[in-house]
Amino acid sequence: MILKSYLVEKNLSLIDSYFASLFYGENIGLKDEIKYELKKKFKNYEQINLNLEEVAKNEKLLNEQIYNSSLFSKNKIIFINEVSDKIKKIIIEVLENPQENIKIFLFAQNLEKKSIIRSNFEKNKTAAIIPCYQDNSRTLSEYLRSKLEGFSGMNQEIINLLINNSGLDRKVLSNEIDKIKALFLDKKIKPEKLDNLINNTYNLDFEKLRDSCLEGDKKKLNENLGNIVLQSEDVYFYLGSLNLRIQKLLQLQNQYEMDKNLDLAIENIKPKIFWKDKPIFYKQVKKWNLRKIEDGKKMLSDAEILIKTRLNSYNEIIIKDLLIKLYLKASSTS
Repeated sequence: MILKSYLVEKNLSLIDSYFASLFYGENIGLKDEIKYELKKKFKNYEQINLNLEEVAKNEKLLNEQIYNSSLFSKNKIIFINEVSDKIKKIIIEVLENPQENIKIFLFAQNLEKKSIIRSNFEKNKTAAIIPCYQDNSRTLSEYLRSKLEGFSGMNQEIINLLINNSGLDRKVLSNEIDKIKALFLDKKIKPEKLDNLINNTYNLDFEKLRDSCLEGDKKKLNENLGNIVLQSEDVYFYLGSLNLRIQKLLQLQNQYEMDKNLDLAIENIKPKIFWKDKPIFYKQVKKWNLRKIEDGKKMLSDAEILIKTRLNSYNEIIIKDLLIKLYLKASSTS
């Protein structure tokens, strides 16, 4: 059974009647928030966390967790992370025998339409599947208003500033919301303090690093790498910023296919490119054809998975490695 993510986010009880629920898609921030809320909702249940490799290596592990009685609670919730078709046989067998006192929540990256697990969940009446697509300005605007309800001083200008600063990444935006709540304890947002809070100068430094990387400019890349200290806690901002630019280059290439003129494509693309950024896009789109863009998207996806499965201390290394790989792809002839 397919459920809409925005409805589940507003009302988690929509999945109460399902034995198993699968959340998949590129929106890591949304999936993480739902997982956090599920743990709160079922705080009196015994909670078990498993990952793909654990289940794949021991085919009996999931069944043991489901059918073995617990000393702590008669009810259990089981989280399985990074799910893929690698464990499809195990998952499908479990779905055939739902248990009243068990809830299973599965989390996956993107699952293609031909995925066996995805197809099974879509057709199974005892299971729910919730696609978690990437946010846009509208969904993030609603998210901001909901999280900062009761704060005075909120206006569309501030909302746009926060969303643009996040690179359309909910996880980055969530961190900014936490900072706002900590700073403005009286719930009165002061724009002059907000500017310093969201580290605009620091973010601009990373934008320079991102642009030199995607332009294939080795000299500027080395210079910018030396001028910025990458922060582990800002790793999702970095990914969001890179992903947003790759997506914009894809949109620009598609516009170029229609207009057959690069200058015209840059003028016609919507949302409009700010005048001062046009020379940067002009350089980058010449470096990134459609095949390279697909390769770049794969690099970003691989880095995201590594960040989620490694200790935080590796985040800086993973981002630096990603930047170098993107630079090499930009400067290559294929």
